[in-house]
Amino acid sequence: MKNLFPSIRASIARILVEEHKLSRYEAAKVLGISPAAITYYLEGKRGDKLVSKLIGDPEIRIAVRKAARTLLELYTRASSRKSTIEYQLALCSVCSRINEIAAQNGCPALLLGVV
Repeated sequence: MKNLFPSIRASIARILVEEHKLSRYEAAKVLGISPAAITYYLEGKRGDKLVSKLIGDPEIRIAVRKAARTLLELYTRASSRKSTIEYQLALCSVCSRINEIAAQNGCPALLLGVV
């Protein structure tokens, strides 16, 4: 998990910047982290261990895109604040999808090639 969560955040950061055309500053606001953290994610200095595997798997990429879209929608609500629970649920949706795929194909660690 210590490699998975940063990789999920890095994957979402990439989707927000590359597909939704957000600036690093805007992506940081959506994810509730610093712009420097976004830079680390995008430059592969943080969370890069599993990003290519997460985004490379078509089914997981769909889950990452959906999480990114959900976080963006939460951020753009009138309140401009997302609850911690909603944020966690968006990230958990990616893990849940990984677990569903793993249940069909084997262990999540094997699926992502970390063992």
